[in-house]
Amino acid sequence: MTSAGMGGPLANWFHNHVVRPDETLLWAGRPGVLRSMLFNFWYFPIGVFLCALLFMIWWKSEEPGDIRLPEIALIAGSLWLLTSPLRYGWRAWQSAYFLTNERAVLLRKGFFRLHQTEYTADQITDYHIRRRPYDRGDIRLRLSRSAAANPYQDDKMKWLPEKSRTLVSWSGSAPFALYSDGLWGIDTLSGAVAAIDRMKRDALLPRR
Repeated sequence: MTSAGMGGPLANWFHNHVVRPDETLLWAGRPGVLRSMLFNFWYFPIGVFLCALLFMIWWKSEEPGDIRLPEIALIAGSLWLLTSPLRYGWRAWQSAYFLTNERAVLLRKGFFRLHQTEYTADQITDYHIRRRPYDRGDIRLRLSRSAAANPYQDDKMKWLPEKSRTLVSWSGSAPFALYSDGLWGIDTLSGAVAAIDRMKRDALLPRR
């Protein structure tokens, strides 16, 4: 989805409150909902296993007692893992990506406020592409230490065994990849790649 064909509240907010007068929008799009539902996919089977285990314990209990705080926490955690595909799908539905000649902006509409994450050209040290048919795919950003959520995020992949790097990095398995680490399941992948390349080139030009 290009900037010309994208509208809605997030696009309006971007144009009215985020983009600067001297900034040029190069590309805009949204994350793929189905792709996002697979993010951290390993949460779901663990949630299924824990919920099934809790149900079997309850079913086999002859005299169920009062539910205590640790049990409440375990039930809540199991349900949180079980519903992870729905949560990531909803997050994708409420999100939008914008690439300008100066920065990458990720907007997400929350329940009470709008969340904005942005990375300037110098904070994006590299990116990796996973292409899918019809010019769709993922762009995983490699962030500098100044923008990373933790001090190892910049070089976190080098600590993984070679054979497991692809699976872990593209599944989004925390803490190796966060949802805000990239652009997931986007349309017009080639346009987004061209926008990031131009952003990086423009950052090298002398400021007027």
